[in-house]
Amino acid sequence: MIATRTTSPEETRERILTAAREVIARKGKRGATTREIAEVACVNEATLFRHFGSKSALVIAVAQRFCGAVELRDIVGRLQGPVEEDLLAIGRVMYERMESQKDIIRWSMVEVEYDKDLFSSTAWRPQLAIHDVVVEVMDRYVRAGVLEGDPRRLALFFIGMVLIHVLAREKFPDAKLIGDADEALRFYIDVFLNGTKREG
Repeated sequence: MIATRTTSPEETRERILTAAREVIARKGKRGATTREIAEVACVNEATLFRHFGSKSALVIAVAQRFCGAVELRDIVGRLQGPVEEDLLAIGRVMYERMESQKDIIRWSMVEVEYDKDLFSSTAWRPQLAIHDVVVEVMDRYVRAGVLEGDPRRLALFFIGMVLIHVLAREKFPDAKLIGDADEALRFYIDVFLNGTKREG
């Protein structure tokens, strides 16, 4: 028998999201069941479905809740330049969020073939949910003449640098650059802005 708690709908929803994140982190999207998620959240399945409607909708809500796009948008709203410092601020937020959400990133990448309609949506994929926010920043720099190129591609490249750093840390723990997040971010930003080819 599931012990029920008297809480507000918002608290219940948050508890279900937290439980879903925990179960999916352990078992992946395929292995996670709404029954287990409901048990971990201390609600019955009917309550889970009343809040989210379906397992797919719950997965989307989990990714949106924990991806960090809200925090990133808040930081972006306060950027004042120069571009190097703005990108460092953005990189720090992305790094911290990705680092704390590596499990979600992993299952989103591993299970990409499971449900093409669901997984093709950038609204849910944790590593891409912040894409539109970064595109806005890149577009601003391109319009101001600070950067050149397609803002969408620039955003994907920048996000990709941070994402690969987060995922590579465990694979290459002895790499000197990997040790310090700020040093790594500054290096990536320098390469992003200036390249590596000598003038000549």
